[in-house]
Amino acid sequence: MTLRRFALAIAFGLTMAASAQVMAQSVLYVARPAIALSVSDRTASRQPPVEFTVTMPGGKTTTATAAPQVGGERAGTVHYPSDFGNAGMHVGDYSWTARIAGKVVMRGNFSYRPSKDGQLLFVPS
Repeated sequence: MTLRRFALAIAFGLTMAASAQVMAQSVLYVARPAIALSVSDRTASRQPPVEFTVTMPGGKTTTATAAPQVGGERAGTVHYPSDFGNAGMHVGDYSWTARIAGKVVMRGNFSYRPSKDGQLLFVPS
């Protein structure tokens, strides 16, 4: 490779790198802290639908149902807050309950805490 072609290759590479930086700055990226909730019954031949109720800070509740997948072979999953209609994402403590056919089968907790840069951090309990 001649010196001139090498210099052109470097110049082209720097131009492409500069273009990539400009393009990367124009992309909007949104990340939301979320929790995936799923409960399976290992003894069942078919997985049942599972109703999840999340109690938000202040006592308000919201519900979503995880429908079984692959014809009932796998448990379904719901994501908080996107699958819950009136869900909120606020700093505080949350609790959730899973019910199958109206019977409570599992409970849990999670929290959202503020970070130094103003974002919400998901904290499992």
